[in-house]
Amino acid sequence: MARSSSNLWRLIGILIIGLTIGTLAGNLLANAFHITWLDTWTPISWNPAADFGIVKYDLHLQVKLNLASLIGLVLGYRISKKM
Repeated sequence: MARSSSNLWRLIGILIIGLTIGTLAGNLLANAFHITWLDTWTPISWNPAADFGIVKYDLHLQVKLNLASLIGLVLGYRISKKM
């Protein structure tokens, strides 16, 4: 059981690293070569909120994705499967 959970955390870590590297590469390429389609973002938001009388919470999560970040995510997944 511990081995499968460590594999899951490794997969999540590699996916986050791939997403980050893809985003940075997309920003650098878009600014260096004036490629506008690499710099187009699509925001995905989730806003859960609840009021239970005693406890009230409001959470705002937003992820901005572009094509380069998705490519980095796919490459990170492929790298994690080869490990």
